[in-house]
Amino acid sequence: MDGIIVKGVGGQYTVFASGKYYNCTPRGIFRNQNITPLIGDYVQIDVTDDTKQLGTLHTIKPRTNSLIRPPVANIDQVIITVATAQPAFNAGLLDRFLVLVAHEGIPVLICVNKIDITHDSSFEPYIRAGYPLIYASATGGNGLDSLLAHMAGKTNLFAGPSGVGKSSLLNALNPDLGLVTGGLSTKLARGKHTTRHSEIFPIQGSDGYCVDTPGFTSLETAGIPKWQLGALFLEFEPFIGECRFGNCLHVKEKDCAVKAQVGLAISEARYESYVKMLG
Repeated sequence: MDGIIVKGVGGQYTVFASGKYYNCTPRGIFRNQNITPLIGDYVQIDVTDDTKQLGTLHTIKPRTNSLIRPPVANIDQVIITVATAQPAFNAGLLDRFLVLVAHEGIPVLICVNKIDITHDSSFEPYIRAGYPLIYASATGGNGLDSLLAHMAGKTNLFAGPSGVGKSSLLNALNPDLGLVTGGLSTKLARGKHTTRHSEIFPIQGSDGYCVDTPGFTSLETAGIPKWQLGALFLEFEPFIGECRFGNCLHVKEKDCAVKAQVGLAISEARYESYVKMLG
């Protein structure tokens, strides 16, 4: 029976197949071959008890894409969710995640939540760079119609730092979900991890799906070769081919077309973030 993994906890996987949810155990061959099933995997299962809705993961179909953090597969769009405040906006964290998603070739949408608290210009460099961006408020309802329109017909991964309101946005989009939400840690002034595992949900009134994921407070791009980083900054792309040297890293080289655009088409903050990633 064909299905899709919608949740995985403790080595057990929930598969939605033929209108039912089956609790499935993976075959031992996956462990022997060092294959880990992922949320979003399209699979074939053997039903072992239809009454109790139990089964065995038999086959994992080829993936169109996958992410390591969060560990998900077959995503049509990543919605990177950040907040204007509470917790404070971390541009470096957003930049690293944009690079990681671009490296996997997955379309991205930036959703800026909590505009009911404050609305600043920190996100203008991303708009200028060409990233699609939506301002929203899970509590006030701002931007939700636009967000739904961008999500229609797609499997959408909601990801971002803890406390920015991913689960609150999903509850606002589909009130039947009843996802647990939380505030900030008073000690650390950053989000609490209220989502403990990734899970796929239908989008109410739409043929799309959304994936809620645990928040994070740090990300690493060390696995991406330095020579590839520049091409993963959207606003760098038009100028990379105009550099004097084909292997230009856009830092110390002469006649660098990217450096010439810093302060013009490329914001200084985004360029500084790039240099930090190079290390």
